[in-house]
Amino acid sequence: MESSSNNALRPAAGLTRVFIWCVPRTLGTALTKCLSYVDGIQIFNEPFGSAMFFGPEGRTPDPDFVKFIERASANQQVIFEHAIDDSKCTYGWVKQQLEADYPGKKVLLVRDQAPYLDEKYDTIPSGFRHAFLIRHPYKVLPSYKRIVTKMRKRDMPNGYEMQFKLLKYVQEHLDPNPIIIDADDLQSNPSSILSQFCQAVGIPYSDSLLEWPADRDIMKTWIGSRIDLQGSLLEDEGGYYDKAINSSRFLPITAIPERSELSQDIQEAADYSMPFYEKMYQLLLKP
Repeated sequence: MESSSNNALRPAAGLTRVFIWCVPRTLGTALTKCLSYVDGIQIFNEPFGSAMFFGPEGRTPDPDFVKFIERASANQQVIFEHAIDDSKCTYGWVKQQLEADYPGKKVLLVRDQAPYLDEKYDTIPSGFRHAFLIRHPYKVLPSYKRIVTKMRKRDMPNGYEMQFKLLKYVQEHLDPNPIIIDADDLQSNPSSILSQFCQAVGIPYSDSLLEWPADRDIMKTWIGSRIDLQGSLLEDEGGYYDKAINSSRFLPITAIPERSELSQDIQEAADYSMPFYEKMYQLLLKP
């Protein structure tokens, strides 16, 4: 086990590789945009999500999702320089791309959702440090419900349970000391959290990362599915990325809702999610 873990953490010479695992609505897009301005960085945006939803091994889409794909395919809000060919995007293909060399780059940063890995742990690429971005279920679940109702009328496995299972696998097999960040801490004290995170994973930190241009231009440099990226900008689909991608800094935190303020279905989902969130919270990176 020890030799396997050491091998998994051995990076390619000259290239720092970092994976950020999220569940939806945990500020993953805002953090990705922020880190996009690190010198010499290459961003991969949700490649396992592309394999799950758009690749040849993907799930059979329901009628609502087919309509979403059609609208996303027609959208041309951003012209991407490195769009993934969805027809090639199997889980194994993603692993190969993430283990490849990227001449001229200093950092390879991958942001993905833990549920999109679909417990295919053997396809996790080697050579990476791992981080997990979490957020209180009372904040995540109402936001996610609003977006999904507009965007994709389909069920998804419980995000917190999948994230916790992945965390345990990473600790036991890949990276014994993954970084765990709570989105509220990132919002309330970004300079402390970002600097600690960058130091822990080997990314150069500067206070210049605390503010960034309030436009979508940086998305052009991301590697990801064009359907996913374009679809996430569709306003009539909920604007999944819209607020984050047009941001210029981390906004102040909002209060955690009371349980009584949540609808019955959100309360039930939160009750199921909370134990997994609390276990991850115990390992949190502190401001």
